[in-house]
Amino acid sequence: MAPCGADFSLPSRLEQSAALQAISLSCILAISCALVALTSCKSSQSEKGIVLSRSIEDFIPHDTVVLVGARIAKIQATPVYQKLSAGSNFKELDDFVKRTRLDPRKDIDEVVFASNGKDGVLIVRGRFEDPKNLESLLEKEGARRVTAGNRTILTKDEAGVVFIDKTIALAAKMPYLESAITPKGDDNSKRGVLHQVADLPQDKHIWGVAIGGFAPIPLPQTGNLANLNRIFRSLETVTMTLDMQNGLNLDAMGECGDEKDAKQLHDMLRALIGFGRLSTPTDKPEMLRFFDKIKIDHAKRKVELNADVPMDMIDYFLSITGQKRPAA
Repeated sequence: MAPCGADFSLPSRLEQSAALQAISLSCILAISCALVALTSCKSSQSEKGIVLSRSIEDFIPHDTVVLVGARIAKIQATPVYQKLSAGSNFKELDDFVKRTRLDPRKDIDEVVFASNGKDGVLIVRGRFEDPKNLESLLEKEGARRVTAGNRTILTKDEAGVVFIDKTIALAAKMPYLESAITPKGDDNSKRGVLHQVADLPQDKHIWGVAIGGFAPIPLPQTGNLANLNRIFRSLETVTMTLDMQNGLNLDAMGECGDEKDAKQLHDMLRALIGFGRLSTPTDKPEMLRFFDKIKIDHAKRKVELNADVPMDMIDYFLSITGQKRPAA
């Protein structure tokens, strides 16, 4: 059969040979173009940052300025998690699994926390095979049903839970939970956060983004800590990723409103590391290696921090905190 379905009823063998060569060359060029296109698509995908599934993104509130995510299934596959969880006995969790037929260790793939700086909602992606059974159990424990749009929230005291379907569940205080399942208002801040998330490396186990500037803990408006409060509030963007594949590797970046604030934040972080070194007990010299693994850089309005904790140091921390070290 002629390649590519061509007709070779040509008058001479020479013409047939030339035609074959031309068609073969055309096929090679076509295949090469296809391979280039596929390779380009693959390269583009591999370089792309974190992209949240639509099922999660739809329930991120419009006023979100903080977004933190954890890939639970990937975390559980890491040597760090296996080392920390080895030999652990969670009786309460086992009892919960028996009552609900929901095992967070197996049935939850990803958790995302979204906040406007005051209130927050937890979005869980996993496998909820029997949401009706879970709702009934919550009702037996005193929860009542509240309708919000076409959704049913199970609420008790100030907290609420809603099962969107068999893959997505949300939990938050009321009435913020209602705002998450009934989107409304300007979503510029949400889009700004998602834009920052898309720039983060996609292979990290835990990640976080904050925009707009706010203190991570309540700080006084006057006195020595007031300046620290001002520096935190000058942070326009904060990003963080944690890799747990070979120990713990933290990368964080903060962009301040001006270079002066960035320099003050840099100096403050370095002072904290210096204080930690000075406070290290003489009988625990390994702790000094931990502080040596923290690097802080400053360039114009940006401050970058990297902390690398290798596996042997995790073993050391487990030993000094009294936790039993798993056998190698």
